[in-house]
Amino acid sequence: MSTIRDEWGENSSLGRLWATLTALAGDRGRAVSVEFACAVAAERFGSEAACLIVTGKTGVAELHSAIGDLGRRIPEVEVTVGEGPIRDALELASPVIVTDLDAEPVLRRWPLFASLAAEAGAKACFAFPLAVGVVRAGVLVLLHGAPIVPGSASLREALVFADLVLAMLLGEQVARSGTVAGPAPDGFPIVGPEVHQATGMVAAQLDTDPDTAFARLRARAFADGRRLSEVAADVVARRLRFTPDPDPR
Repeated sequence: MSTIRDEWGENSSLGRLWATLTALAGDRGRAVSVEFACAVAAERFGSEAACLIVTGKTGVAELHSAIGDLGRRIPEVEVTVGEGPIRDALELASPVIVTDLDAEPVLRRWPLFASLAAEAGAKACFAFPLAVGVVRAGVLVLLHGAPIVPGSASLREALVFADLVLAMLLGEQVARSGTVAGPAPDGFPIVGPEVHQATGMVAAQLDTDPDTAFARLRARAFADGRRLSEVAADVVARRLRFTPDPDPR
């Protein structure tokens, strides 16, 4: 962390952005935090929504914060269908810029994600990995309700925002546990506590391993056209039970 902070000179891009962020926080009576940085990134990029996906030391990717309903929904779409720009950005450690989710190349690359994300209201998606060396700390995602081709200056600033969020996030992780995230996880499951709990319950109901239980949970959400979190909530509340036969009752 100290090596990143050492680069925050007042004339560096990170230093200038940090000064802007702290000034905005002061003007608005807000604390400088990762969540606030993501919200300001969305504002300056003209995004209707945003989210931050983080990877912990266990290798599981989770939703850290979300701005707007799309910021909560799009990660769920990805984990339900198993494809999309957030996963690719994390695995490749490279920005994934999608200016139009209805474009033919995008539909070919992620046929399920593109159609469901557009149906949810997202028309453009920009995923910036938070990575340094082998560390994959997460992905900053900016979402738009209409196709958009950002200028090079906007993209450069978004990349600096990603670096800033990375530095702040690593600082949080070290302060909390003394460790930071490792390499990108296999499978990239974005899950919350309720989905974790539901997966365990389904595993017990089916007498199977967690990976199989999670796959069944995803399949049910996709088949019903529902959010993964909604199906998980039904399992936890015991409104839905899975049985060894193909169709849960």
